[in-house]
Amino acid sequence: MKSNRQMTAIAAVLAGAMSLGGTACAGQPTTAGGAELPVQTSAASHFEITRVRVQQNADTMSISGDVANQLPLRGMIPGHVEARVIGPDGATLATDSTDPMKRNRQARSAHFYIRLPVSAPAGSRVEITHKLG
Repeated sequence: MKSNRQMTAIAAVLAGAMSLGGTACAGQPTTAGGAELPVQTSAASHFEITRVRVQQNADTMSISGDVANQLPLRGMIPGHVEARVIGPDGATLATDSTDPMKRNRQARSAHFYIRLPVSAPAGSRVEITHKLG
């Protein structure tokens, strides 16, 4: 039978390996193929937008991510998520919104997915906003 010291050492090694894996995933590119689009996020008070992924195909753009509660609370994530694609000249090329959906009752974050019928030219950017109400 293993001692408590050995179990603590094993737990520490596993925690370190998991944290390295998490930072490796955070460095993934935001677009598939082509140049990366800058992504700007803003969230309502006590919430944050995490794990954003933008994929651009020939004529559509898929935007997904999570809205997480910064407080250690479970329950509904209120509000909606709005995504806008802004061209190099500052004009809005496409916009859409969706309600975030929780994976289960115990989750502290909710997932969102938006598909926009736009092909963004070079110099464009994506703005994602979580709004209450």
